Formats: sequence, structure tokens, C-alpha cells
Amino acid sequence: MSAAAPRAIVKTLGIGAALICAAPALAVVVLAFTRAPDTALAATLFSDAVAGTLGLMLVGGGGAIVFGAAAAWLVTLCAFPGRSALEWMLALPLAAPLYVLAYAYAGLTWPGGPFASFPITGFWGAAFLYALGAYPYVYLAARASYASSSVCALEAARTLGASPIALFTRIAAPLAWPGIAAGGALAMMEIAADYGAAQHFGVTTLGTAVFRAWYDYASPELALRLAALLVLGAVAFLMIERWARGRRGYAGGSARWRPLPRYTLSPFARWGAFAFCAALVTLGALLPIAWFARGALFIDADFTALAGPLFTSLTLAAGGAALTLILAFIVAAAARARDASGRAALFAANSGYAAPGAVIALGAISLIALAREAGFVGGMGFALSIGALLWAYAARFAAAGAQPIEAGLERLSSGVDNAARTLGASAWRRLTGVDLPIAAPSALAAALIVFVEILKELPATLILRPFDFDTLAVRAYSYASDERLQQAAAPALLITLAGVLPIVFFTRAVTKARAGAHA
Repeated sequence: MSAAAPRAIVKTLGIGAALICAAPALAVVVLAFTRAPDTALAATLFSDAVAGTLGLMLVGGGGAIVFGAAAAWLVTLCAFPGRSALEWMLALPLAAPLYVLAYAYAGLTWPGGPFASFPITGFWGAAFLYALGAYPYVYLAARASYASSSVCALEAARTLGASPIALFTRIAAPLAWPGIAAGGALAMMEIAADYGAAQHFGVTTLGTAVFRAWYDYASPELALRLAALLVLGAVAFLMIERWARGRRGYAGGSARWRPLPRYTLSPFARWGAFAFCAALVTLGALLPIAWFARGALFIDADFTALAGPLFTSLTLAAGGAALTLILAFIVAAAARARDASGRAALFAANSGYAAPGAVIALGAISLIALAREAGFVGGMGFALSIGALLWAYAARFAAAGAQPIEAGLERLSSGVDNAARTLGASAWRRLTGVDLPIAAPSALAAALIVFVEILKELPATLILRPFDFDTLAVRAYSYASDERLQQAAAPALLITLAGVLPIVFFTRAVTKARAGAHA
């Protein structure tokens, strides 16, 4: 078989996987531009929604990039007190949904709360919350990139007397830019798609405008048009991020993989690093968790009644993550070809991430309805509902898996791959013996992100789940919608705690997965 044959197979599989992921979002776009909404109403919602979305992406997303990249640098390449514990604790905010963090900070800082003197409200409150809740996307992707770096450039810079700050800004951060950019893109798209936190703080975004158009104004045409703008905006954003990354190379300059050197900081810098990382963990995870625990204990919550929703949540998250990661890896592998079909597959697979889960679910339902009319499927029974739900998860979170994996594969220099081919390694051997080990830290980061994202997902689950098939997110929403916020504390707490174990496992595995670490 010629060398071109395996590449053609990978491209074909990549296009197929991308179509599976993009189909619901594509259906939304097609339906949106075949139905005309009310023009005056659209103009009123559009201006406020676009301004709010862009503002939160720039401020909240920018804060997440700064927090995540700096924290990843400190725990990966610097020595300071508590570093080994903080390296996994810094990912804890990822376990809490943004809407859950919003409820926690409302209870903590609004009238009647223990910190009522510092109320977190409005646009700046939402931006602060997004920076705290979204920085783990950047942290995990950047840390995986730092962990995959060759030590040669770092050692050369240290030998030439570079300070820790200079080493970070001039060497490590540029080399890790694919991971930082991928994490930043995920954080900003998550902000663009969010509904719960923005609605709670009274900020109009495209995400909240979709629900207002659908429920408040009874205009599904306008809701679909706004949802289509989110999907198209996500594609445009990914194109801008890819253009900003350019055609620069990021592969290490040596195949020698040794333990990463750690900077020994001055006493003041050591405790400053500890304070910075500890503040992120406390504000993003420990303080909200403590608040939920207090609420659950206050009402003497019956946690045994939540065993069923907990099992359902973990099962759906595991199944959805497995399907999503398989599709994401196929798409990321196809994107390595750097041709038009590979780039198109990556963009198509990523297009659903900025759309709310409800929009993706509606797109999936529309396609299933068409298939039922054509006689391919029957009624929406239990099996079809679960299949549709897993499909919606894959379409919604394919970007969360493909972005870190693709960034990790980009670190594989063409020389290494060509050397393996010259030595007679088959395409499968190169995939399992070269590509996967080097991309392992990024793949583990992607697995963590996708699992916890599905665990937290609410709108698509509400729409597509079988009858009486509650997850923790559904149960928390049911309590909150009935204004029983104290009762919502228990499932909200379990959602967060259920994500802690995989966070600990995967973040510790990222360190051990460094290529050549055990050689």
C-alpha cells in the first residue's frame, strides 16, 4: 500500500466524523435562513446580545487566558510551597458548572450573604465569574504543552541567564502557544454559549437572547437566527485563532526527553506564586463548594435519593466522552494533513461548541424527525433518546476534545514521523508508537474536559433524555426553577464533587504521561 493510501483513509474518516459532529449545528443554520424572523424584534435583541457576548468574551476570556497560562507555568516549571497539591487543585473549578458558580456567588455576596459588602453583579460580576470558571480550560491545555516541551530550549535560556519571567514570556509561552490558544478558544466559546450565569447576572448575550426569543417572545424563527449567529461566529472565531497561530512550527528542537527543570524562586516570589495559585483554587472551587456543603447540611439533604441521578450522570458522561474523544481524535488526525479537507473537517467538528446545548438538541431532533418521515427510524423510544443524547454531546463538545488533541499532535515534528516511516514503521505503528505517546498529555486533558463538561450539561439533557431519566444537573435545575435553592445545593454539590475524582486522576496522569518520562 502506498504512503498516500493511509492518509486518504484518515482524511475520509475525518470528514465522516466531522459531519457526524456538525450535522445538528448545520441543521440549525439551514433552518434559520429559511425562516424569516420579525425584523424590529431582531434588531432590538441583536445589538445588545452581540455587545454583551463580545464584551464577556474579551474580559472574561482574557482573564481566563492570563490566569490559566500563568498558573500552568508556575506549577510545571517553578518550585514553590504546595506546588504538588496545587497542580491538580487548580483544575477543580472545571468541575462546577458556570450557572452553579453563579448561584454560589449570589448567595455569598448578595444581600444576606457573608460577603454582602462586595456584591458580584452585572457585567463585571459575570466577567469575573467567567474568568474563574473558564481558566482551567487554558490551564490544562497549557500545562500539557509545557509538559510536552523539550528541555533543550529551556536549558539554553537558563544557561544564558534568563530570568523566570523572561523564560516564560520569550521561550516557554511561545513554544506552548498552540495549547494556550486552544484553551483560550475553548474558554471564549464556552462563554459565548453560556446561558445560566449570564441570565443570572442580568447580562444580555446571544445565549440568553436565544432563550428569550424562544420562550418570552414565542419566536422560534428569531431563536434559530440568533443560534445560527452563534454557530457561524464560532467558525469565524476559530478561523481567526488559526490565522493568528499562523504557519509557525512548535515542535521541540531535540528528541531528548528529560525531566523538566524547575526554577528555584526567591522567597518572596515563592510565596507570591503560592498565593496566586491558592487564590484561584479558593475563589474558583473551595469557597463555592463550602457554600454548597453548608446549604446541603442546613436542610439535612437526603443524599441517598440522589444515587440514581448520580449513576445516570456518570454513565452518560463516560459514554458521551468515549464517543466524543473517538470522533475528536479522528478529526484531529485528519487536520494534521494541513490541507483544505483537514482544516474544513476541524472547523466543522468545532462549529457546535459555541451553540447552547438546547440548540444542538433541537438540531438533532429535526434530523431525527426527517429520518422518521423517511421511514429510517421509528418513535423516540428509550434507545433512540439515549443515542440522540450521546450524539448531541459529541456535537456539542467535539471542540473540547479536538482542540487539545490537535494542539498536541502539532508538536510532533515532521522529522520524527519521516524517520519512523524510513525505518519501515507502518501507519498504524507510527500512530500507536509515535503520535499517541507524544499527544498523550493533550489527550488526557481533552478526556478530562469532555467528561466533566458532559457531567455538567443541562439544556440538551432536559430536551433529549427519556422520561423520568434525571441527571444531577436536571435535578438541580428542577429545584432551582421551583425557587428551592437550598434543595438545589445537594445535587449542585454532587455535580462538583463527581468531577473532582477524574480531575485528580487525569491531572496527575498528565505529569506521568510526558513522553520519555520513564525511559
